[in-house]
Amino acid sequence: MISLKVLGIVGGAKRDGNTVKLVEEVLAGASEAGHETVLFKLAELKIGHLGEKEGMTTFPEDDFEKIKPHIESMGALILGAPIWYSTVDSRTHVFIQRLYWYSGYYSEENKAKWPKGTKAINCITYGWYDPHRYDGVLDWLKEMERSYGMKNIKGIAAANTGEKPVETRYNLLKKARDYGRKL
Repeated sequence: MISLKVLGIVGGAKRDGNTVKLVEEVLAGASEAGHETVLFKLAELKIGHLGEKEGMTTFPEDDFEKIKPHIESMGALILGAPIWYSTVDSRTHVFIQRLYWYSGYYSEENKAKWPKGTKAINCITYGWYDPHRYDGVLDWLKEMERSYGMKNIKGIAAANTGEKPVETRYNLLKKARDYGRKL
């Protein structure tokens, strides 16, 4: 098996919440399989919005620079986002927008830096009890994967996390770790 760099990105404001625990479990499985893992919690970074000047997209100088070398050398991306008001949280949304840096619309040179065939696992967590309530969010995240030539491995949704925190759900944790092992 070829060893990969597996990059974990976690949105949301909590530094040790349900989303972090779910992504960490996927990364633990990847580590067990011999892959290198790196985790960034967006709550610990300052990443700004895209701007515009004279009709051109502009990028602020911020902590996204810390993530870029890992993006450019990753073999898999594990993206974790809590769902707030029926979509990913604002930190995750800004991170996804910042990936425009690697878009061919912005720069063919930057697009070439995006690793070809990157695998992906999207993890969402939310308080609503319906396990399929936000399947549409997972579908939306697949569009990001299509835009960058990524290969979707799986989407993991953890519903009802207010009453049933991730760390108490053995089957969910096992599933997340198994997905990580299979990268």
